[in-house]
Amino acid sequence: MKQLFRKLYKLIVNDVNSESELKDLSVLLRFLSLSYIIYYIFVAISLALLYYYAHAFIALICAGAIAGCFVSTYDNHTRLAFRLFNIVTIAGASYFTLASGWHMNFQWNVLIAILVLFYSLSIEMSRKLHYMKLLFTLIIALAVFTHIAPPYREGSELYSFFFQTLHAFFYGLMLCILAYCYCTKFNLAEAKLRQSNQKLIEMASLDALTQLPNRRSINEHLSMLVYENDRTGKPFCIAIGDVDFFKKINDNYGHDTGDYVLTTLSGLFKNIVKGRGKVARWGGEEFLFCFEGMNIQQAYAALEILRLQIEKYNFTFKDHTLKITMTFGIEEYSQIIGLESTISKADSKLYEGKNNGRNQVVY
Repeated sequence: MKQLFRKLYKLIVNDVNSESELKDLSVLLRFLSLSYIIYYIFVAISLALLYYYAHAFIALICAGAIAGCFVSTYDNHTRLAFRLFNIVTIAGASYFTLASGWHMNFQWNVLIAILVLFYSLSIEMSRKLHYMKLLFTLIIALAVFTHIAPPYREGSELYSFFFQTLHAFFYGLMLCILAYCYCTKFNLAEAKLRQSNQKLIEMASLDALTQLPNRRSINEHLSMLVYENDRTGKPFCIAIGDVDFFKKINDNYGHDTGDYVLTTLSGLFKNIVKGRGKVARWGGEEFLFCFEGMNIQQAYAALEILRLQIEKYNFTFKDHTLKITMTFGIEEYSQIIGLESTISKADSKLYEGKNNGRNQVVY
């Protein structure tokens, strides 16, 4: 039985073939159509057993029309199925309310049509509100007419109780289906919105070429480290590294080669700071490193390992194999001089290393 229900569920939620069709509306119409087919067949049998043969025949016609609505959702005719569903639901509700009386509760099928109407995204809100007013007017008209001109043949109390119970169960089921589809739809929309927001955050905080944090992002992170240092005394060091003779690489081999060098270096940087801190593209061929929970000697040792790795690495791009070196300046953060001065001192040590022959870590 579980396998049967799973297959039926997969059949109902199966995607539409055309990109112009609306899958979520198709799925909702399939759920509702199957429920209404069973509902109208059950109503037809019940009416036939009570000798209301004409009404039973009309109920079977409604079931057949709703079956056509169900099939249409698989033939890329979702909008046609949507119109057909609403027409049959409203017409059936009107007919059976006039035929059997207000107290049988057939009229509330119109409310299902209103809820389905608002589920569609292809109809403007002003038109939805207009249709809603018309349908509410229809409900009022049915109420007035059935009380002014009651049905020709009144049913027994048992007859009334049976259909009132049937409709209580059926409308509860319809509301559960609609609530499920509404929640699924809005949860998916919220998930997509969160993904889009996350992508925007990443785009705003990452450098497009190297996928390292950009200057704005690392400044926010440094502010957090300063706060942590003020609160707990946890040390951290800031280093600025610059690729030696990077302009010559661009001039001699082209900017594609320069971009390759920067992205390759970024991978080496990530490995060396993993579990130790962060690295960001500071600007051009300059990178800023922050080593968290480390004093200047420990940070120097880590940078020296990185410098040697870069010196030994073969940067091969297309037909060219390059040897790259980097120079670093490093300074430990101090509350006395503050963050900006710490960065400025690291930058000064970087240029000191540049002036003293490059390919070194100055601390």
